[in-house]
Amino acid sequence: MSETAVLEIVELADGEIVLRSAEHEGEPLVRIRFSEEAADLLRRSRFEVAQEMIDRAITRTQLWEGEEDETAAIGTVH
Repeated sequence: MSETAVLEIVELADGEIVLRSAEHEGEPLVRIRFSEEAADLLRRSRFEVAQEMIDRAITRTQLWEGEEDETAAIGTVH
């Protein structure tokens, strides 16, 4: 039987959005902090944008399985 990690995406009081273990305290696995300018542009969509960023990173890279998807090359974002 394999262990299953329970993860959660939460927005902290300082506006930072993190991916962390729901079961353990400690350092978040991922941190997303938008600049003031980006936060103003995104307004209430900040959390949804961060969720999509994390979801995309996990599904494109198969991060939790430890395998790379050769068909999903990561490009440079400008």
